[in-house]
Amino acid sequence: MTVLGLTLAYQTVFALPVGANMAISMKPASGGMSGAAFTLPQEVSAAVFGNPATLTQFSGTQFGLGASILKIELENTQTGAGGTNVSDSIADNYVIPDFGFSNQIGEGWVIGAGVQVDAGLGADFRDDPVRVGALAGTELPFTSELLSFNANLSIAKQITPSTSIGAAATVGFGLLQLGTTGESGPDIPTGQFGGTTASVHDTGARFSLGITQQVSETIVLSALYKSKLKYEFEDVTFTTVAPEGFQTLTVEQPAEYVLGAAMHLSPLWLVEIDIQRNLWGDASTYQDIYEDQTIFMLGTQYTLGDWRFRLGYSHQSDQFREEPNNSINSLHGLGSIPLPFVGNDLIKIVQTASAPVVSSDSLSLGIGYNISSSARIDTFAAYSFEESLTRDTPNVDAALGLPVSSSYRADVALWAVGVGVSFTF
Repeated sequence: MTVLGLTLAYQTVFALPVGANMAISMKPASGGMSGAAFTLPQEVSAAVFGNPATLTQFSGTQFGLGASILKIELENTQTGAGGTNVSDSIADNYVIPDFGFSNQIGEGWVIGAGVQVDAGLGADFRDDPVRVGALAGTELPFTSELLSFNANLSIAKQITPSTSIGAAATVGFGLLQLGTTGESGPDIPTGQFGGTTASVHDTGARFSLGITQQVSETIVLSALYKSKLKYEFEDVTFTTVAPEGFQTLTVEQPAEYVLGAAMHLSPLWLVEIDIQRNLWGDASTYQDIYEDQTIFMLGTQYTLGDWRFRLGYSHQSDQFREEPNNSINSLHGLGSIPLPFVGNDLIKIVQTASAPVVSSDSLSLGIGYNISSSARIDTFAAYSFEESLTRDTPNVDAALGLPVSSSYRADVALWAVGVGVSFTF
């Protein structure tokens, strides 16, 4: 039962998709368009961290500062020999800061820089532990969290009146904590495994390449590639399986492709469509749970005097692998249990617990107001509809001798609000 608890502890750490790109969809203006901002972004930060070629759309000197609050409502329902038990995670809110800056340095040249949180969620069941098979006495007081901070330096060049290219260098700082705290349930046959929580950090780097092409007076096309961002979290978890000791876990934020198109239906009405491909199947740790994923983003903005009204919708394809791998990255053990163990049931549980950070459909609303000729305030609200994912664990049940089949279901809903100010000089 120890291995089950430690596996569950990974839940949202190993499933940190950036939604419809958290780097874009949690920004004050872009958030109101559900992240559809890779072609004609409405704030400089979206250009710095999205498609760097779009920086040429920002003249003079511009900067923006904002923050968003992400609220997560997560329940894990266990059903089995002990009946039914519902556990609530208290890791339910996050603040996501955002800063971006750009400066036109010459004829057709623009540089930009910024700082943001590009990924990060977690789970904390210390106050309301998950139970194996819903049985009293098998409580698993685990906690887990991953935060990834990015600093970007971007540059863009308008090479023709209708074509711009850009590149960005990213330095990432990642923090990972996972494990159990306090005492486990007294009926776990392998004994206590509490106190294994570790918090480690690492740095990584990635790059981005982008291009925009204006094909007519009203239509602009774009393309973007982002490389993987790799973290090596040393000594993050301990095992007594030979060779005994601490283990290193490699986590890679996936490479991404984005194609976009934006059209002005009128001088005041903008519509943008972006399609993003996340290559989870080639990203360390994620690839054991996920397959590649496609994200569709649709956003619109209507300008009325000093006001800007925004609406957005995004849809994500299901990235969960039907048959996941039977281990996690290079880990050869969790506590005293070797990996792989009982087929891929444990990894299916990880998939189930990953559901809290994935919602298929999201809606957003946003408003912007020109405070003056050089300053604007933007705000947005977004909601991801409730999703559920259930997995049965017959191999785990047999290994533990449970008389009734167990299942684990994660139910999650997410919402976010954000506000920011932009300045032009």
